[in-house]
Amino acid sequence: MLKTLSLSKTFDGEPLFTDLNLTLGRGDRVGVVGPNGAGKSTLLRILTGAERPTTGQVEYSPGLRLGYFAQQVPDPGLRVGDFLRGDLGALAAELDRHARTQDMASYGAALERWEALDGWGFEARLTDVRQRLGVDHLPDDRPLGRVSGGEQARLMLAGVLLTEPDLLVLDEPTNHLDADGAAWLGEFLAAFAGGVLVISHDRAFLDAFANRIYELDGIHEELQVYEGGYTAYRAEKSRRWQRLLLDYEAQEKYRVKLEEEIAKMKEKSLANEIANPRAPHKRRIARMVARKAVVRQRRLTRQLTSARWIAEPSTRPALTLAFPAEEGPVLHATDLAAPGLFEGLDLVLEAGDRLLVTGPNGAGKTTLLRQLESDRAMLLPQVHDELRTDVAVLDYFRAHVPVYVDEAESLLTGYLFGPDEWGAALRTLSAGELRRLLLAVMVNTPGRVLLLDEPTNYLDFDMLDVVEEALRAFEGTLVLVTHDSYFAEAVGVTRRLELGAGRAVLV
Repeated sequence: MLKTLSLSKTFDGEPLFTDLNLTLGRGDRVGVVGPNGAGKSTLLRILTGAERPTTGQVEYSPGLRLGYFAQQVPDPGLRVGDFLRGDLGALAAELDRHARTQDMASYGAALERWEALDGWGFEARLTDVRQRLGVDHLPDDRPLGRVSGGEQARLMLAGVLLTEPDLLVLDEPTNHLDADGAAWLGEFLAAFAGGVLVISHDRAFLDAFANRIYELDGIHEELQVYEGGYTAYRAEKSRRWQRLLLDYEAQEKYRVKLEEEIAKMKEKSLANEIANPRAPHKRRIARMVARKAVVRQRRLTRQLTSARWIAEPSTRPALTLAFPAEEGPVLHATDLAAPGLFEGLDLVLEAGDRLLVTGPNGAGKTTLLRQLESDRAMLLPQVHDELRTDVAVLDYFRAHVPVYVDEAESLLTGYLFGPDEWGAALRTLSAGELRRLLLAVMVNTPGRVLLLDEPTNYLDFDMLDVVEEALRAFEGTLVLVTHDSYFAEAVGVTRRLELGAGRAVLV
């Protein structure tokens, strides 16, 4: 259905990937993974023709229908019903017009097109997809500009699925789906007759549909290929890195080779900056290349560190401080309510409880966490842009966790913040790094109830491993909202609160 020939992409002189050859056919269900900035979305845009490669080409089978989901906002003036029905909506109107004017020749031609597109079964498919993706409540005449960002993303996904493409190319399709929606999409893709290529960090979702994983790891320029879903990928990746550790000479050759490449990048950047002191554009590109060299070095260090911790768990620094164990109730809330969502909710949490709050989008999960926030219960919100300041990572951590410098450095190392990042300003951190730092602070402060709203947002797989291990070691109480079933299981959920249909049920 699709194949690439020696595909490469360079960004400001730095290769994202080189000599990439892949083939996608019917029945192939591929998950694309890797850290942010490694080139995953760029690869998908090249495969769909939305962006040109630096070298190489993409070939498609004749007549291929390709469905691409990239969360791009459509025309805000377009109405929901017209957007979802697309050409079939216009064709239905044409059939109606020809029937009223009794233009039977035109009606017959339009009817042939209608039947070729399976127009008779379209409304049933439309109803099913709208229900499954949680957009069935939106009226057909509402403009797309008057629905939420999450609803727009789900409508875009619905629109892609309704076109019945041969090949689906999806970029983080579960970002705005609740647990039921993500589970349905995983089942849909697993049974899809065509080909599937999906970027995702949702591990349960990858296991549900993928039979192959492609990884752009930000270190190798070549695509790393693994057979199976997430679980098989993770096991094989661990084996590959552990083999590097067992073969020290090979590891050292690998490390030296990469460090030589990184040194060349830095030299190139410096030479460009010196040679072009009065060329702001070239100096900017030189600085970008230098930053990419630093990022690549950090990823190499993190990969080697993670591999060593997998092979020798005792070498991992501590992730949590020791606090006195608590007993009895630690949170007691009565008559909680949110208009139209839930009311009369009484909630008592015992020390050590791990409560998972579930429910469809819009059921009031985030509202509930905000109501529970107090001096005793710390909230991790979904966004935290107010923290983008000039305060250094180490200083921020010590301002909230009163420990000596060496102990703070050890704790931060456990959360994958190396020595070159301790002095970095918070405003320079990525969303995932900032979230990881906040979790490190929360786990190591005496506030013994943590309220976590989608804590896995922006975290790649290595970061997820660290956060899960830290929360397993945390002896306090957790209340979490997450659609990541792997995460909920890993941190040891003991109770569930289900919100929906105006009710709150504790199970």
